[in-house]
Order: sequence, then structure tokens, then C-alpha cells
Amino acid sequence: MIKVILLVFSYILGSIPNALWIGKVFKKVDVRQYGSGNVGSTNAARVLGYRYGIMTLVLDILKGLIPTYLGYKFGGNIGILCGMLAIIGHTYSIFLKFKGGKAVATTVGVFIVISPFSILTLLVVFLLVTIISGYVSLGSMVSASLLFIAVYLYKGNIYEVIFSLLIGILVIYRHKSNIKNLLEHKEAKFFDRVKK
Repeated sequence: MIKVILLVFSYILGSIPNALWIGKVFKKVDVRQYGSGNVGSTNAARVLGYRYGIMTLVLDILKGLIPTYLGYKFGGNIGILCGMLAIIGHTYSIFLKFKGGKAVATTVGVFIVISPFSILTLLVVFLLVTIISGYVSLGSMVSASLLFIAVYLYKGNIYEVIFSLLIGILVIYRHKSNIKNLLEHKEAKFFDRVKK
């Protein structure tokens, strides 16, 4: 019974659209109406300001970290499933008619539990690519594409490696609009602010 509860909890927690409620509570703004229209921390930072973007980032990371940790602690081998459901909740939220974010921050939270050294390594990659290019989306996609390699190199088991490969593909897929914008030179850079 506890495993079922953990799985349901993971999806529900993952589904909470933090950028949306933070925007409405603190700024009376629906972030979906501005910028990229995404409910992730990058759009929250552009639309609401960096303080609220960081708040969104931390909460979205916790959405992945908490259920994954509880899954490993109380459910043993369902830790990966809890992480997967948290990520699915974030990208296909029950509160947003099965729409959602691009899975980056929640994936970070999941893999802080599964393979923390992988996240530390990919954080360096993310920062380098983002600083050099100016594009958060590019840093996210490059890091996502290397996730399964990092997990494998840091001795992840076969299930963790396969899971990281699938999640990496999902993250890149969720960035398909960013890929289009990058190719057309229309992608917003990180420090670009949105006029409301």
C-alpha cells in the first residue's frame, strides 16, 4: 500500500506548477501569457524576476528530489519509478490539462538522489554552455544528452542508465520549440527580460 501511495504522491507533487502559482500569488501574473509561455524557472525569471525564478527552480528541484528519496527509502526499488512519475507530472501536469514544463529542474532533483556526482559534473557542463552561448535551453539540452553517459561513468546500475537515457531524450523532446527558435535565431537569451 505504501508503494502505491508513494507513486501517486510522486505524480501529484510533480504536477504542481510552481511558476504559475508563484506568479499569481506574488505578482498577479500568469507566466503562461508571457515570454515562452512555459511554466519553468527560466521563463519565471524572465517574467517575474530572478528572485522568483530561483524560488521556482528550488521548488521544481524539490519536486523531483523528495519523491525519489522517499521511493528509495521506503519503497526500495520503486525509487526510479517515483522519480519518473515526478518528471511526468512536471511535464504533463494534471493541474494544467496535461501540459507543463520541460523537465530540467525536476530531473536535477531526481538525479541528485540517484547519481549526485553526475549532476555536479553536468552542472559544470550546463554553466559552461550557457555562459558561452547565452542560451539556457542549449545548456539544458547538451547536459540532458550527456546524462546517461555521466550516470554510467559514475557506476549507475543498468536501470538507472536506461532511465537516464530515456529522461535525457524526454528533456530534448520537450525543447523542440527551443530547437526551432535556435535554428531560426529567435531564441531568447538568459538575461533577456520580458515586457508585461
